[in-house]
Amino acid sequence: MSSFPTFTTVSIPFSHLQVPGYSSLRTNLLHLAPRLANLPKEVKEGLEDPHSRYPSYCGSNIWPSSALPELEVAFKALGKLIFDVGLMLAYHCDQYVSRGMKIHKDEGLESILQRSRCHKGRLLYYFPSQQGNADGNSMSSWCGWHTDHGSLTGLTCAIFTRDGVEIPCPDSAAGLYIRTRSDQIVKVYILLLELQVVYGKDDIAFQIGETTEILSGGYLCATPHCVQAPKGEESSGIERSTFALFMQPDWDEKLNFPEEVHIHRELIPSNAALTFGEYSEMLLDKYYHQKQ
Repeated sequence: MSSFPTFTTVSIPFSHLQVPGYSSLRTNLLHLAPRLANLPKEVKEGLEDPHSRYPSYCGSNIWPSSALPELEVAFKALGKLIFDVGLMLAYHCDQYVSRGMKIHKDEGLESILQRSRCHKGRLLYYFPSQQGNADGNSMSSWCGWHTDHGSLTGLTCAIFTRDGVEIPCPDSAAGLYIRTRSDQIVKVYILLLELQVVYGKDDIAFQIGETTEILSGGYLCATPHCVQAPKGEESSGIERSTFALFMQPDWDEKLNFPEEVHIHRELIPSNAALTFGEYSEMLLDKYYHQKQ
């Protein structure tokens, strides 16, 4: 088994944050992911939105009200809880950043996220990897290396299933990896399996996004991450489900890029001022349209 460096995350007990009920909300929603993924093709096509780009942040959600009516309630309940915890974390991010730079009134991360109307929740389902896939041995075989372009990403601990039944993952190397500031690659382990970067099934993990790095002038850095699919014969048919809440500024929130731009420097001039919507558009063009 590969050896990865050991890191300890900052952990705040739920009892201190007064957010009970998270464990059951997580379980209820994640177990709906395989069911949603296996709905009939025509049902899933009815949930598609071909106009999903900015200003799609203003669009209405499309729920499988008939095929999976419990999804909307479970989705919103877990998303609201993670959002409330994320605001508490944003307050502490502001306190940290304020030690190194002046934060004007209403320009801190907490205020920006509090007034935003375009946070995005995603119920993420990873289909079983195909045996013999050319990318099967890659560390990023389930999801490639990237940084989120929002502010904070709240993550549940994933569940692994086969045919919709939760099971322990047979490959301990599968799952989420992050890259540290010192360019070390670190496996994010579930509590009690292996102690590397650790968070458990009753914890919420938060990753820093690009917008927080921009707003903080680099005092807080975006977290590069990827997801590795399980390997080996016993991993056949293994699915992965998790939930991510992407907390991000309003589409017309102005972002002032620092003089030394480290993020997407080929697109953004130093000292630029873009709205979050304009920034999002540039990245969508970079990742999707310029590659076609």
